[in-house]
Amino acid sequence: MCAKLSEILEHERKSAFVGRDAELDLFQSVLKKENPVLLLYFHGPGGQGKTTLMKKCMDLCAREDVPYLHLDGREINAHPAGFTEALHARLQLKPDEDVFEALEKLQESHVLFIDTFERLHPFDDWIRQDFLPQLPAHFCTLILSRNPPGTSWAIDPGWKKYMKAVEVRNLSPSQARQYLIKRNIPEKTIPAVLEFTHGHPLALSVAADLFDQHPGQDFNPERSPDLIKTLLELFVQNVPGPAHRAALEISSLVHVTTESLLQEALGMEHIQGIFEWLRNLSFFDKNESGIFPHDIAREALSRDVKWRNPDWYHSLHEKIRNYYIRKLNSTSHQAQRSVLFSLIYLHRLNPMVKPFFDWQENGTFWQDQLKPGDLPVLRALVGKWEGPEAELYFNYWINHAASETWVYRNSKSEAVAFCLKIEILKLKEQNELPDPAIKKVAEYVLARMNPRPGDLFTAFRFWMADGTYQGVSGLQSVIFLSIVQYYFTPGLAVSFLSCAQPEYWKTVLQYADLSRVPELDFVSDGIPFGWYVHDWRKRPPLAWLDLLGKREVELVDQYDEASTEAVSMLVLSEEEFGDSVHQAVKYYHQPDQLLSSPLLRSRLVLRMIMPDMKDLDKLKILKARIDLALKEIEDSPIDGKYHRVLYRTFINPVGSQEKVADFLNMSFSTYRRYLKTALEKLVKLLWNMEMEKN
Repeated sequence: MCAKLSEILEHERKSAFVGRDAELDLFQSVLKKENPVLLLYFHGPGGQGKTTLMKKCMDLCAREDVPYLHLDGREINAHPAGFTEALHARLQLKPDEDVFEALEKLQESHVLFIDTFERLHPFDDWIRQDFLPQLPAHFCTLILSRNPPGTSWAIDPGWKKYMKAVEVRNLSPSQARQYLIKRNIPEKTIPAVLEFTHGHPLALSVAADLFDQHPGQDFNPERSPDLIKTLLELFVQNVPGPAHRAALEISSLVHVTTESLLQEALGMEHIQGIFEWLRNLSFFDKNESGIFPHDIAREALSRDVKWRNPDWYHSLHEKIRNYYIRKLNSTSHQAQRSVLFSLIYLHRLNPMVKPFFDWQENGTFWQDQLKPGDLPVLRALVGKWEGPEAELYFNYWINHAASETWVYRNSKSEAVAFCLKIEILKLKEQNELPDPAIKKVAEYVLARMNPRPGDLFTAFRFWMADGTYQGVSGLQSVIFLSIVQYYFTPGLAVSFLSCAQPEYWKTVLQYADLSRVPELDFVSDGIPFGWYVHDWRKRPPLAWLDLLGKREVELVDQYDEASTEAVSMLVLSEEEFGDSVHQAVKYYHQPDQLLSSPLLRSRLVLRMIMPDMKDLDKLKILKARIDLALKEIEDSPIDGKYHRVLYRTFINPVGSQEKVADFLNMSFSTYRRYLKTALEKLVKLLWNMEMEKN
């Protein structure tokens, strides 16, 4: 006898099923009366395979010869009478027969399946208080819903013992891999599918279907709008309005969503209703920092808005970034780490950055100061990963006055990673340094980088984690966060980051505007190392964040040194700066000459500019800075007399220096002496502005 098509289809469904062992074991224990539970409540967002799981439970009923009834919330009017009518029809009762009397007559064990229970939410209390308590004691019920049970279920003492709520989550990586293998997905394609789907059953199924349709293509969700569309249909059903849709899109871009973030990004003051709507969606979770969508919802929403409306995507990124930057400037040192992680998180879709960072903020590790008991552990780490030569240099630096060590501990307070930095200008024995790597850096700083009083030149000499060394991991990402936070230290002039196998880090560090200096490369115990450098005098932290913001949404295509030309700040010595001031006041009224002034590329001016300012705008800033210094001289009860000399010589001149001396009623020698002193005072004031901390 030929098999029916329905039997063939059912066989295919069963053969593709993977996972859910815990849920099935729980259901079987209830079915066999090994568990006192009478009500199982399986809940999870759309696409998690709840209906498929229900069918597997029905198979278990058939295997154990336990009859069952099935109701679907999509087919029921959302009213107690509609529910009763649906059950009446399922029991095939006569019009005058009573549902509960009919159920009472069923002597053997039964299971009642109620699928799509979220549609029955309007009379949830009636189900809990009136319907279920009237079922015979030999009945057990399995509810499947997108939403978890409400508070009324949790606080009802009667249900405490007899109800079990279970969240149906994504498949584990091994289960998802098993499913893809069953679907004949090539091994080389599986990692990309797993990374995108996060084990979400529907996403896995749709991705596998796409591969069936286009077996020769690599998996790329960016080029699969149909995949995104299918997933979006799960997450944007019944969106009340445009502001709610925008809030969904914002939540997909940020690490966690808060009311204050939504206010800023949406430009709306009263946001509580939208926030509560997000909070109650079945595919949202919450932690102590805010709310966030499930991974697959985040992937679908963020990729959709980037593909569908790039301008809006860029605008959202800019608003969100500006919000975090303002928080960064106003928050405590400890809270900065969380804000920095949120800023870095905005880069997670950029292919230049994504492979080099652990995108799950890891609260199990924390930064601490070095303690004496840590030394054997850290020394062993260095010896293990970098060899005995590096261990000698570590021993030299660990207690050096110019060094500082950050130690990272796990939940047991054990040292599991560290980062050792050295302040180059604090080294007094530069000619006698035993560590050739730092000796090279020190010589480079003095010869090529024009250090000035108060500047910090910091070299991150050692950084590593137990188990992963410098590989991508939660610990490596925590260390990077510490280093980024240090970039905001007032007075930091240049930072140097030492990396083993420097070519590996080239892509992401050039994206982050750190340039490798090949002449500083070194080899230690056969391991190649390189230094990645950023000059914070040339591109200060806020300008750096602005650049990364453009790279974040791919508005800047080049990540090599050519992209740093936009700032190209000059680091002038005090003598060079003074000469430049003399020339600037001499040509105060000659824009053509003033445009060649080195001061236009000094920190004095560039720290005041906004993005995309023209040269004439920079001229105005330079003249405003000179005017500010002149005003300070004019207002000084001691130095006010020098203002008249500068003003009549350069700002509102009356002719040659001889004429100026005559106008000011001074002998020419007295005028020249006053002019020399006045210029010295002007240079000093402008130099102080140049040297102000970031």
